[in-house]
Amino acid sequence: MIIGINCGHTISGQPGSGAVGYLNESNETRRVGKSLITLLRRAGHTVYDCTNDYAHTTSENLAEIVRMANERELDLFVSIHFNSGGGKGTEVFTAGGRSFTEAEAVCKTLSAFGFKNRGIKDGSGLYVIRHTKAKAMLVEVCFVDSKEDADLYNRLGADRTAQAICSAICGNKTEEITLTQYEELKKEIENLKPMVYDYIDENMPAWARGTIEKLRDKGYILGDENGRLGLTPEMIRMFVVLDKAGLF
Repeated sequence: MIIGINCGHTISGQPGSGAVGYLNESNETRRVGKSLITLLRRAGHTVYDCTNDYAHTTSENLAEIVRMANERELDLFVSIHFNSGGGKGTEVFTAGGRSFTEAEAVCKTLSAFGFKNRGIKDGSGLYVIRHTKAKAMLVEVCFVDSKEDADLYNRLGADRTAQAICSAICGNKTEEITLTQYEELKKEIENLKPMVYDYIDENMPAWARGTIEKLRDKGYILGDENGRLGLTPEMIRMFVVLDKAGLF
C-alpha cells in the first residue's frame, strides 16, 4: 500500500503549534507521525511524509500538505492531529463521514487503550480531506485540554500510540481482538472486585497473570518501593487487550 502521512500543523509560522493545553499538538503530531512512518515502512508499505513545518499562512500550509499528497498515487492519506474544546477521546474525520476499514479500526484500536471512542465524523469541511485525491482520514488522537486524556496519552507514549494506529491501518489482528475478545474481557472485568491489585497472587485473575508478569519483566509496569503495582480493574483490562493485540 502507498500511504501519505501528515503530522498536523507547523512548528513555526502559521498555523503554528495548533492546540495547546496539557499537550502541545504540533510536538505530539510529529512524535506520533514520525514513529508511524517508520512502523509502516517496516511493515513493507511505501510511505511519504506529507508534513509541512513552516508556512506564512494557514492556507499556504494546507495547500502544501495537499500538494505533497496529490503528487503521489496514494492508496491512503492520514493526517495526525490532537483535539481541543473540552471533550474527551478519539475521533476520525473522513469525507462525508464515510466509514471504511482503516478509519473504524483506528477508533477501535485507540479506544482499547482507554480513550473514549467518539467514532467517525464528517470531515467534508476540512481542507485536507476535501482536496486530497486519495482515500483520506484525519485522526484526532485525544484532547490536549483534557487532563484525563493527556495523562493516559503520556503513560502510553507516542510510539505505542503510533503502533496502535499502524496495526489498524495494516489490518492486523487488533480489530478482531477489539471486536470479539474485548467483550469477553469486559465481562471478566465486571467480576473483578473494585480494588487495587498490588501483587500477582491469588487475588489477580488467572486470565491476566501472564500479561502482567510479562509487562513487569519487561519493565512496562513498575511497582513502588514495596513492590506494589497499584493496578485498577480498568488498567488490567487495557493491558490484557493490548497484549492480545500484539502491542507488547
